[in-house]
Amino acid sequence: MGESSNTTAGSEASTGMASSGPERIGEPEAWLAQAIVRESSEAIVVADPDGIIQVWNNGAERMFGHTAAEAVGRSLDLIIPEKLRERHGKGYRHTMATGETRYGDTLLGVPATHRDGHRLSIEFTVALLRDENGRIAGISAVMREVTERRNTEKALYKRLAELERQLPDTSPAV
Repeated sequence: MGESSNTTAGSEASTGMASSGPERIGEPEAWLAQAIVRESSEAIVVADPDGIIQVWNNGAERMFGHTAAEAVGRSLDLIIPEKLRERHGKGYRHTMATGETRYGDTLLGVPATHRDGHRLSIEFTVALLRDENGRIAGISAVMREVTERRNTEKALYKRLAELERQLPDTSPAV
């Protein structure tokens, strides 16, 4: 993406304003991409190489409780639990410096923080974003909240462990 299209897509997606008029006629793909990002039920967040949020879609507003106006221009620390910020920052800087990430094609599950302070469980994938010269311009993450599913899984594992402890020892006597 060129710098001007990053700015346009970022500002329109983060503010929730639809593109109309001349931009739609000349660049239908840009309008479509902006609409997809803006309206996705998944949280889509784009940060620059310094970890500053550039795009915060409607899904991110619903998931994390911060409006685009509150999130854009702030650090990703906004949604990262305090005890994980140092580790995240180190990994983020490494990815920006090397252009490599282990999470481009792997679904990653991590804790996150809602505006009101409660913990969320999220899963996400990332994509490195490069400018027209191949330099890293930032990173995008597509996230889905899975808190309820994680809580259910934990309860099931706990119950399974309890039931296994109740089974008689069936190993052969030696």
